[in-house]
Amino acid sequence: MKENIDPCKSCAPPRVPVDEVADILVRQYGPWPDESESPVIDQLVWFLLSTRTTVENCEAAYAALRERFPSWDEMAEAREEELYSSLRPAGLYRSRARNLCATLLAIQNRFGSASLEALRAWPDGECEAFLLGLPGVGLKVARCVMSFGLGRPVLAVDTHIWRVTRRLGWHAFPGDAPSRPGADHLNALMPAGRDVLSLHVNLIRLGREFCPAGEPRCDVCPLGTICATGVDGFEKSRSEL
Repeated sequence: MKENIDPCKSCAPPRVPVDEVADILVRQYGPWPDESESPVIDQLVWFLLSTRTTVENCEAAYAALRERFPSWDEMAEAREEELYSSLRPAGLYRSRARNLCATLLAIQNRFGSASLEALRAWPDGECEAFLLGLPGVGLKVARCVMSFGLGRPVLAVDTHIWRVTRRLGWHAFPGDAPSRPGADHLNALMPAGRDVLSLHVNLIRLGREFCPAGEPRCDVCPLGTICATGVDGFEKSRSEL
């Protein structure tokens, strides 16, 4: 995937090595298990449901869909209204139903069934382009499917990762939401052979527990002594004594 990345050269280089952060977070949270043996289409549906809702609500909607429809092919043939009751827990059920039905039909038309197993033989760039062409699939969802479903070393960047990596000094892109250039830049920083999936999950955990959008908890954060924000904050508070 790195061959398709054109990182922003104006961003400062990382003050803290990616490997060091990844190792600390694995000691804090452990590694994330490989999920790539499960059907890729399962991951796509789950991540489509996960946008703009909580994990708990996503899981409730996903479980309701699996109970209501024996297969994704059957769901692809259903009317949108037939998905509404299952999707209500996740919210935005009308738009979710529309995107899910359209996405599954597009996959059926391309591969003959509601399956994405053919993507396992595709190169990263082609996988990403195809996924981004599906209704409702943005860059984060596409890269989550590639990482979780296909086992590719791709870093999917959400708002937690965007915020944490900026505070770490890994990028200087503006805005609260990840941009495509910024996400590509962060992917370009990933060392070869790194467990990118575990880093993705663990950065989100860190963001929720220690590095929220408000005041970060640098004094108790496992990265507090090496993070650019944590170290600068400590030095500033010490100078004010």
